[in-house]
Amino acid sequence: MYYVIRDSEKLPPSIIHEDHYFAWYNPLKKDHRVEFRGTMNQCYDFMSNHYPQTKRFSLK
Repeated sequence: MYYVIRDSEKLPPSIIHEDHYFAWYNPLKKDHRVEFRGTMNQCYDFMSNHYPQTKRFSLK
């Protein structure tokens, strides 16, 4: 499972694996927003449909 994470409105979202998500983020802190959950391909499709202006996706 992968997550599309948005840390800030100024920065593009990131795609992160669930193992790394729980190592780097605390879901109870509310300092980020999970916009989508799915496979890597589904996350790329989501980003290309919702953020077409983002030319390069960051992969953590």
